[in-house]
Amino acid sequence: MKFLDFHCDTIGECANQKKALAQNDLHISLQKSICFENYGQVFAIWIPDEYRKAAAFAYYKQVLSCFQNELQKNQGRMVQVKTPEDLKAAFSDNKIAAVLSVEGGAVLGGVFSKLQALYDDGVRLMTLTWNDTNEIGNGCFAENKGGLTDFGKKVVREMQKMHMLVDVSHLNERGFYDVADVTDMPFVASHSNAKIVDNPYAKARNLTDDQIDVLVARRGLIGLNLCADFLGNNGNTGADAVLRHISHFLSRGAESILAFGCDFDGCTVHESLNGIDRLPDLFSYLVQHGISEEQLERICFLNGYRFLIANL
Repeated sequence: MKFLDFHCDTIGECANQKKALAQNDLHISLQKSICFENYGQVFAIWIPDEYRKAAAFAYYKQVLSCFQNELQKNQGRMVQVKTPEDLKAAFSDNKIAAVLSVEGGAVLGGVFSKLQALYDDGVRLMTLTWNDTNEIGNGCFAENKGGLTDFGKKVVREMQKMHMLVDVSHLNERGFYDVADVTDMPFVASHSNAKIVDNPYAKARNLTDDQIDVLVARRGLIGLNLCADFLGNNGNTGADAVLRHISHFLSRGAESILAFGCDFDGCTVHESLNGIDRLPDLFSYLVQHGISEEQLERICFLNGYRFLIANL
């Protein structure tokens, strides 16, 4: 099977825990990924909310160095993808396709020129906020309920021009609709679920039906998140919960825009989903419970592949 995932925090964990990407005890390693015929991964550099201004950019550079070192050490197995041609070549050569992203627009520190610096480093997707407020706008747990700032709107417009994907995961609802107003290009919710779960984390973080409909109409992309808090309640956070969210997204017409954004190494997941090497079992469960093999192929790979080819 082929698999293309739109969000993980693995490279930050490799940097902070001084672990190698090739083989480790994290959710993702290159060794664990051998269960896939082709494998593409968006590696996010997460900017914690305690980092702002120069400290945020310095932390980004620290984790970026780890990413670059891992690319060098594993150049026979993995390549960085910056263009559609890179993506096609990676899979043609049976190499892991690594797309670099940043989770948290605080990395810019309110300095517009740093957006170009990120692009030059190969960043091709940016999650505008994490949970709190930064210079771009307000996250889903921020006290400020406003949407994008004027600076944030300027950043989104420039990202559209340079073909850096705009990611609304973690952004509050008003910010989401500001993105939809500011840009006429497809955008992504790289690791977000449906607002069908009754807990405070899911209520703040997951997508409403109207937001799903906007993403469908815009030909965007939604990456299904395996985080237990966003999948379900009271232990119902395994394969059945994944099926429930997929079924809801499909009921909203999202079959051609649904993918995975597992959030591996950035959250707590059900024991049965505890690593990328556990995903084949999940996929078998989904097929056994009503998801067709064609639908699964789209969700696991084709939707994300086509989106990147069209929008990078």
